[in-house]
Amino acid sequence: MHQIAKFFNHYDPAWFSLSFSIKATISILVCGATGYYIGGFLGMLYAANSSMIIFFLTSLEGNIKQKIGYFTLYIILGVCAILFVSTLFSFHLLFCFFTLIWMMFVGFSTLFNANLNKILTIVNATGLLTIIASNQSSWNLANSLESFIAGSIIAIAFRLTRFGTYGKFTKKSCTMVLDDLINMSQNISDKEFLNLAKQCNEHISQIKKVFANKSSTIKDERLIIHHSKAIFYLYKLEDIYHLLVAMQRYFKSIKNPNLLNALNSEITNNLIQLKNIFIDKNSILKIDALKLARQSDYEIFKASLEVLYSKFELIKDGGEDKITLEYKKQKSLKEILKDITLHNPTIQNSLRLAIGVSIAIIIASFGDVHNGVWIAIGVISMSKDSSYMTKIAGIANIKGAIIGIALASILIHLITNESIFAIFCVISIFLAFYLKSFPPTYAMAAFMCAFAMVYSLILGNAISVVYIRIIDILIGFIVSFGVAFVLFRHTNEIILSHTYIKLLPKFKNLSSSILESSFNTQQNVILNNLTKYHNTITQSDRSKEIKRYLEIYKNLQDISSLLSNLKAYTDLLNKSTKLNIVKDALISDINIISTRFEMIEKRVNKLPYYFYDNMEDRILSQDKQIKFLLLEIAKRQDKMISQSDLLIR
Repeated sequence: MHQIAKFFNHYDPAWFSLSFSIKATISILVCGATGYYIGGFLGMLYAANSSMIIFFLTSLEGNIKQKIGYFTLYIILGVCAILFVSTLFSFHLLFCFFTLIWMMFVGFSTLFNANLNKILTIVNATGLLTIIASNQSSWNLANSLESFIAGSIIAIAFRLTRFGTYGKFTKKSCTMVLDDLINMSQNISDKEFLNLAKQCNEHISQIKKVFANKSSTIKDERLIIHHSKAIFYLYKLEDIYHLLVAMQRYFKSIKNPNLLNALNSEITNNLIQLKNIFIDKNSILKIDALKLARQSDYEIFKASLEVLYSKFELIKDGGEDKITLEYKKQKSLKEILKDITLHNPTIQNSLRLAIGVSIAIIIASFGDVHNGVWIAIGVISMSKDSSYMTKIAGIANIKGAIIGIALASILIHLITNESIFAIFCVISIFLAFYLKSFPPTYAMAAFMCAFAMVYSLILGNAISVVYIRIIDILIGFIVSFGVAFVLFRHTNEIILSHTYIKLLPKFKNLSSSILESSFNTQQNVILNNLTKYHNTITQSDRSKEIKRYLEIYKNLQDISSLLSNLKAYTDLLNKSTKLNIVKDALISDINIISTRFEMIEKRVNKLPYYFYDNMEDRILSQDKQIKFLLLEIAKRQDKMISQSDLLIR
């Protein structure tokens, strides 16, 4: 039992997916009932299908108004699909050609707008359902439209409904760390401080492990609202932790109890105010004691306080959505059109998907309609945003599908009471959503089990038809996998990507060691690895891709040189004793630079991340030379994050 609990805690810490899955299940049931009332059996399918795909949809970026706009576009395009797809399908060759062009356009849309791509992708499901439904004698166009629209509106309302500003995990974890920091602040002059600091550090380390879960490399890492914000707050609170540890010595050495008491009280109060962010209350920060400290002669202490209070403001601004948490590189139309080449992984993936679905539609047009459509569903469900992910997910999905089918078969044969079986169907639907954040084998097993059971419930005892549909989906998996293999970017690209990923933690360590004696050792490691990376690039047989990888190499090489210059300059300041004055601000800035390397790695691995897009406003160091070097490093990091989407295949 302990191992089972440990397993679920690992992949769903703090019950991340629980409320989402419950909401999705309720939405499907409500939509299905509404659709049945409006249009009978087929109306139920349209409404429930719409709800399902809306909840399986990767989270849209933007505010509520923008999301409503995109969902409205989905309803409009869905209506168009219901109106025209059945007619187009009767023109077999024309429809196959239309499908190829449409699926390519869906894939290409990623280059222009990621949200648009997500909406167009789920419209496909409505089109495929229409091909199936329109071949039924009971199909009614008006009822289908009404059921689809009603189901979509209900599902969108459920999807956009939020209870509170932040997710449970964000509230729980940030509140816990803030409590630790408050205790540290209250006891900053006492012996108990070190024990409290140790406890806080352990809590931060435990929370960090949550974001190291790589199951999301296959699925939607943004299932949970404010996932990226949770990691932002964690790293900022960790900065405060380090600052309090560093500042403890001043509270022991400075002989000005009135000033220290005022500061201690104000710092504690500000930390308490930051907790209000996570209970949907306003936070009011004070700087009265800081103003008193600014008038004192404690220059180094003042510099540390400025950094600490800047962290307070940064977290408060984050709570009020005043900062951009993810880097978004805006491309011009000319740049987008330039990206449309056969060497672009997005274009390659679009072609793979278009060819796979077209093969299925050819089967549907000239063979059996149902077989072809369900094969197309298999192709689309297997398709990932890269051939690399398709390959990784392929075997796991097929294994999961077989497990799910076997489990469903057992339940179908064992449970003869329809009411009890219906309850199990609801549970299976819930698990299909809940296990979405788990490894692909578990997720696909839950999905296929739910699919088989629901399909069996709809068809009564026609279990043989269920098995045929499942076989069709498995054929779709194989078609998708086969096309991906034919157009797969081979070994050299994977090696280049993996070598790059392995370099990023080394650069993080190098930047973190600027003020330490281990810098030279770390840099020797970097230089050796950069040489190997360069050799791997030049020896690659993908000659047309060498320029892109050489640009990445050049950025890494520049950063290595800039960090070396920063190290030399700080050593010079240290000799003149000027380093103490700028040290705390420099440490804060270096932490941001180091964290950026970590976030680039997370971005490449498709894990939750945040990335400042305007470093000039974030850097606290006032020394012109330090600021110049840090900004130059940041510029190279900006280029790296914009190139990262092209690295994993």
